[in-house]
Amino acid sequence: MPLVRVELFERRLTPELEAKLIDRLTETVVEALEAPELKDHTWVIVEGHDAHRWGRNGKPWDEA
Repeated sequence: MPLVRVELFERRLTPELEAKLIDRLTETVVEALEAPELKDHTWVIVEGHDAHRWGRNGKPWDEA
């Protein structure tokens, strides 16, 4: 059972983008594994996060 997890800023997510990510990532995994039978068993989790909760280089990340 392949599992793909995508994490990005909440502000970028729309229902349309989530559906597109799920579709394309599923197709990419199935193609890369050369296993079309895994399509029904491939899970994609799309998670949105508040940008203020991200950090980089040991410090809270500032979008600006």
